[in-house]
Amino acid sequence: MRVLIFCLAVLCGCFHVESYAQSDTTHSVTDTNIPKKNVKRSSSHARTTFADAETVEHVHTTDSALQKKHNPKIAIALSAVIPGAGQIYNRKAWKVPIIYAGLGASGYCVYHFAKKMNDYKFEYRYRMQGKTDLLDPRFASMDDETVLSMKKYHQRNMEISIAATAVVYVLNLIDAIVDAHLFYFDISDDLSMRWSPAVQPDPFGRYNSGVAVTFSFR
Repeated sequence: MRVLIFCLAVLCGCFHVESYAQSDTTHSVTDTNIPKKNVKRSSSHARTTFADAETVEHVHTTDSALQKKHNPKIAIALSAVIPGAGQIYNRKAWKVPIIYAGLGASGYCVYHFAKKMNDYKFEYRYRMQGKTDLLDPRFASMDDETVLSMKKYHQRNMEISIAATAVVYVLNLIDAIVDAHLFYFDISDDLSMRWSPAVQPDPFGRYNSGVAVTFSFR
């Protein structure tokens, strides 16, 4: 009997020890799982934060790239060194022939009037110095006053032509910098003004004709 009781006690003790071990193992596993979940959540949160930071950095980089992509300073510097180069940089190459046509016309006028002015200037100088062998036969029918007035006339036209050349050059710079500032500005057909004939009745049963102006915005 004592042996049976001892065996039962030993069995109960073993069962209790096994139950305690299982319970301890369960708690241990549970305790182990809790940090893992926290680690997963922390990892997921860190990944999300990193993704958000990467997105913000990407957007910021994109905005900076767009701002640096087309620089008005580069456009005006190019046009200052080579007229029309800023227009090419602004993707408005069709303006280059217009610029060079203006510069060519004004430059030719400077050359033409400067040549004429020198002809009359030297003619008048040779007459005043008495160097008859150097006189130009084209001006033989002109008196001294006429030669001097023609020299002043062509000199004035030459100065006007120089001013016109400077104006074309400055307009080239202004056009380059304005186009560079408006490079990303929407100037499509959706932003326009249109007009059309319109007829509206008045309270007296008559019709009034006019023009309707429509502004379209995107």
